[in-house]
Amino acid sequence: MRIFLYGDSVRTSELQKIQHEADEKSHVKLSFFLFAGLLILPGAVHAQQAPSSGDAVGLTAGDQIVVRFFDFPEFANQVPPPLWVRSDGAVHLPYVGDVKVAGLMPEGAERAIEEALRTKGIVKDPSVEVMVVSARNLTVRVIGEVKLPHSVQVLAPVPLSYVLEQAGGLTTSASMHLTVLHRGDQMPTSIEYDQYHPTVEAANTMLAPGDVLQVSSQGVFFVVGEVNRPGIYAMGGGLSLGMPTSTFGMGVVKQMTLLKALTQAGGVTAIAGRSHSVLLRTVDGKREALTVDLVKLEKGEIADPILHEDDILFVPSSYWRSQTNNLFGTVVSALYAIPAVKSF
Repeated sequence: MRIFLYGDSVRTSELQKIQHEADEKSHVKLSFFLFAGLLILPGAVHAQQAPSSGDAVGLTAGDQIVVRFFDFPEFANQVPPPLWVRSDGAVHLPYVGDVKVAGLMPEGAERAIEEALRTKGIVKDPSVEVMVVSARNLTVRVIGEVKLPHSVQVLAPVPLSYVLEQAGGLTTSASMHLTVLHRGDQMPTSIEYDQYHPTVEAANTMLAPGDVLQVSSQGVFFVVGEVNRPGIYAMGGGLSLGMPTSTFGMGVVKQMTLLKALTQAGGVTAIAGRSHSVLLRTVDGKREALTVDLVKLEKGEIADPILHEDDILFVPSSYWRSQTNNLFGTVVSALYAIPAVKSF
C-alpha cells in the first residue's frame, strides 16, 4: 500500500475504515494503511463586489476625451489634444469655456457641447465628435479564468462573445458557470456558457458598461490510493498536480467521469483492490461513500459515475494481490540467483 499524504480535511479514521472493510470482504488482513487527510486546493476565484449604486454610468472625473470641432477651419488639420474631465465634472473647450460632461455618455457629451455652441451664438448648427481615450465607468471588467483579465472598454451594451474575445477567451480551467455583476440593486445574472459549443443565446447575452464579468474555476477532484499517479486534478482535465507527463494529466473534457479520472491518474496499480474502490462525496455537509466495482465498470456492466467538485476517489489495496505480487517477485529473484549459485 503506497502512502500519499495530504492535509487535514478528511479524518484518517474514515479512510482506514474503508480500507478495513475492503479487506474483510476479501477475507484478508490489512497490510498497511496511512492517510493524514487531504490538502484542499481552493479555486483561484477572486471575490468581486458590484460597484455601488451611487456610481453613475458615463464619463466621470479623471477620464480622458478628445473633442473634434468640424465647424472651425483652424482645427481642421490639427489632432486635438486629449482633455481631462476635472473633479467638478467639466472640461474646458475653445470658444465655449467649461462644459459639464460628467455622467454623460459620449453621445450625450457631444449634444452638451453642441448646445453650448448654439447658446453662445457661436455656431447655428454645430457638429462635434467626442472620442473616449479612457473612461473608468465605460468598461466591462473581466476577472477570473480568462487569458487576459482586464477592463474592456465599451460605450454601449455589447454581446458576451465580444467581451470574452477581448479578454483572450476562457482558460482550460474555466467553469461553464459565468456570473455578471451589475451596478446598483440589480441581481447578478448567471450564464451557462460552453466555450466549445456556445449557444446563440449565451453568446449574445448583453453586457452593459459598468458590469463585471466573473469567470469561476471548475474546481478539482482527488484520486488517492493504488493508482500510478495519485494527485489533485482539475475537473476539466486542464490541470494536474499528480505528476503529469506529455501523455497523461493534460487536456480538456466536458464532463469528468470516474473512468476518465482513473485515466488521468495513470490507471490502477497491480495490487489495487478494484472491486472495492470508494467514491467519497460531501452532500449537505455530510460525507457519503459509494462503493464502486471497477471490474464491472470497465466491462460496462454498471454506469460510469460523473464526478463532482471535491470528490475523492480512493482505490484500496488488495491483500491477495499484494502477497501474490511479492511471491512472484521472490520467485523471479530466485530464478536469477540459480545460475549464480551453480557457478560456485
